[in-house]
Formats: sequence, structure tokens, C-alpha cells
Amino acid sequence: MVLLSMILLPILAAPFAWLGEKVNKDIPKYLSLTVGFFLALCTAYLIAKYPGSGFAFEELYKIYPPFDFNLHLAVDGISLTLLAITAFLAITVTLSSWNIEKPGAYFFLVLAFLGPMVGVFASLNLLWFFIFWEFTLVPMFFHIGIWGAENRIYAAMKFFIYTHLASVFLLLGIIVLFLNAHTFDFMNLLGIKLDPGIAKLIWILMFIGFAVKMPVVPFHTWLPDAHVQAPSPISVFLAGLLLKMGAYGLLRWEIFMLPQVSKFFAPLMAFIAVLTIFYAGFRALAEDHIKRMVAYSSINHMGFVLLGLSAITAAGISAALYEMVGHALIISILFMIAGYIHHKTHTWYISELGGLMKKIPGLMTMFVIGVLAAVGLPGTAGFVGELTVMVAAFDYYGWIMVIVPLASALGAGFFMWMLQRAIFGPLREAFKELKTLKELPAVENIPLAMYIAAFILVGIVPSMVFNLYNPVVNAFAQLFK
Repeated sequence: MVLLSMILLPILAAPFAWLGEKVNKDIPKYLSLTVGFFLALCTAYLIAKYPGSGFAFEELYKIYPPFDFNLHLAVDGISLTLLAITAFLAITVTLSSWNIEKPGAYFFLVLAFLGPMVGVFASLNLLWFFIFWEFTLVPMFFHIGIWGAENRIYAAMKFFIYTHLASVFLLLGIIVLFLNAHTFDFMNLLGIKLDPGIAKLIWILMFIGFAVKMPVVPFHTWLPDAHVQAPSPISVFLAGLLLKMGAYGLLRWEIFMLPQVSKFFAPLMAFIAVLTIFYAGFRALAEDHIKRMVAYSSINHMGFVLLGLSAITAAGISAALYEMVGHALIISILFMIAGYIHHKTHTWYISELGGLMKKIPGLMTMFVIGVLAAVGLPGTAGFVGELTVMVAAFDYYGWIMVIVPLASALGAGFFMWMLQRAIFGPLREAFKELKTLKELPAVENIPLAMYIAAFILVGIVPSMVFNLYNPVVNAFAQLFK
């Protein structure tokens, strides 16, 4: 019942956040924080009791067995890693939204998002996975459309149309799979023998659905607009969780389920990954809008995730999963501080900034630490993630992957140029007497400190992440041989 409670409690608590605002405006945020801690405690319990390999804590709820419409829940080391990120971000996003307007509706949507998100990572029934997958779109749509910036309606509609259209391809793949396999259950689908042509069709249809959500080039264009218009805490959910759904789905429901077909398409995945890394890197280098630049850096890092997955080896998948963890922690602090910079200076544009370190040194020091982690400073998760992905890619594809380290230099280039123009140098005359340009209150510094502590901790002790899912990855890797 632990997994079901992790799905249902946020959903059941959501209406109380909405109604609680009428009694006291503080109720919604404290309720959201309580649910975040509940998810964290449950995840900690599951990790502590996890046997070390395979699926555990299975729960089966028979809803309509003739159609295999059964809620089958279980977790392995991969799921637990992503559930830990979900719980962590639930707490930090709540703290970052402490003084949000319309808290009842806002935290109603936060809680309505968290339940299905747990379902995505815990479901072993493909149809239920898809249902949870679709339900995560609705809260994000309203978060962007209500609390977003000037063009929020356009960005919300674009986000919903792109991701929902991608879900149509995913659903088509699921239907074709069911018509040939007569089951939605992962345990029954694992190692299934399908006609090669049908298997490739299923793979392509599902890949489109997952690639849009990651997103990778050329399916990426919805993401920069969504990030720019979304409130910064919701950008954390977008980058830290929603993008990970795409990579997780690709790994769980394609690479593990159809390993030989995935090996056939591995060069295509590698090509798209490298294209994504370089395209997003150059777009970030040319970008003047600070939040859009961070958005392109996020796409750049998801290219590294896809590159690791495309290696179709235990080392590649392990590296990709670690990169997902590091990316979730690092990109979150960058989006949050980019939002704070806009709030304090009233501009998004790097060319209009300058000398912020002189005025708000505490906040800018944390920003610099986040940037250094993003470019792969040793001792941070960014270094371990990119290094292990590149090693796995070299091992699988050979010297053709010599171009990938150049992408890391490109990433360092656009981040360092941004720091030089926006953070260091002389303070802009317009900022000298700006009353809003001051340090954050303590409650908003807490989540930033949590991100830094987390990505340094897993960067110094990466084994705490690798040891959780490597036994699972190594077991599934036997399917690729």
C-alpha cells in the first residue's frame, strides 16, 4: 500500500489546499510541504528496505482483468532514484513558492501533479503508465497559463499541443503493441518476440512520444517558450521531472522491453543526441535572454542523457541515469536564480545586466556555484555525469565520439560568457539605487542551499547513486547481448 498511498495522498490532499486558502492563506503551502515530506519519508523507507536488485514492493489492483487493465505497481533501483528526486523537488518547489499569489489554486496543482508523477515511475502496466503520463500535463498547463509571464497563454497552448500530440504517437504504439502482445504488463512484455517490422513500428511510434517529452532536436521547440513563460518553481518541475519522464519511458518501455530493436536504432539515437548537444549549445551561446539560455543548456544536457542511453550498454545506461540526477539538481538552481534575477532587476536580458555580484553577492555566489556544476566542475554531479557518458559513448562508438568533449567546451563557453557579462564587471548605473536588488529572505535561500548540498554530495560520493540502480541496470544489460 505504500506506493498506492504515494500516488493517492497528493491527489486527495489537493482539494484541501484549494479549500484551505479560504480559512487561512498559509494552509496550502504547509499542506504541500507536509506531502513533500511524506513522499520523502516513504521513498527513504523503500530505499532502506529495497533488497538491492529486481522489482520490490509489488502491489496489484485488479480493475478489469479481461483487458489487462490492472494497476500493477512496483519499484526497482531506477524507479527509486527518480522517486527520490520527485520527493526532493516537491519540498524545494514548495519552499521556493512560499509567497506565491493565489496559493490555494497553485498548491492544488502542485499536489495534483505529484501524484501522477509517482505513478509514472511506479507503474508496471503500460496503459496505467500512459494515464499517469497524460495527467501530469494538466497541472503544468494551468501553472504556465495562470502564473506565467506576458505570453503565458501562447506558451501554455504550445506546451499542451506539442506534448499531447506526442502522446498520440505514444498511444498508437501502445495500441499496436497490445494488439500483438495482448498484455500491458511489463513483466509479460519483457523479452517478448514480435514480428521485426511490427517491433520497429512500435519502437518508432513510442520514441516520438518520449523524444518530444525529453525533449531532443527536432522535437524541442516547445520547451524554451514554456520555461521562459513559466514561473521559476514550475520550471524546476519541468526540467527536473517532466523531462525525466521522457528518458525514463524510453529506457523502461523501449530499451528494456525491445532491446534488440533498440540496438538497431542506437546509431539514430546517437546522431540525434549529438545533434541536440551541439544545436542547443550554439543556441545557448547566441541567446541574450538569461532564462532561455538556461533552457537551451537544459536541452543540451538531455542530449547527453540520450547519448548515454544510445550506447545500449550497462555503462551507458548507468551514466545516463546519473546525468539525469545531476541535471535535475543543477538546472533547478539555475532556473530559480534566473527567475530571481528578473524579479530583482526587472529584465531578462544578459546585455542589460552587469555587476550583480557587487550588489547581491550571496545570491550570485550560489549562481556561480550552480554554473560551475553545470559546466562539469570536479566534485559536482555535473562532472561525473558528463564524464561517464563520454566514456560510455567512446567505448561503444569508438573515436567518432571525439567530437563530444568539444560540446563540454561549448557549454563552458556560453556559461562563462554569461557570467562575465551579467554577474561580474562594473555595476550598472541603473542598479545602484534599485531597492528590489537585495538578498533573498531565508526561506527562499533554503531550497537553493539544498540544491548545492545535493549536487556536491552526489558529486563527491557518486556511489550512493550508482549503487542504488547499477544492479538493476547490470541485470537488464544481459538482454542486449
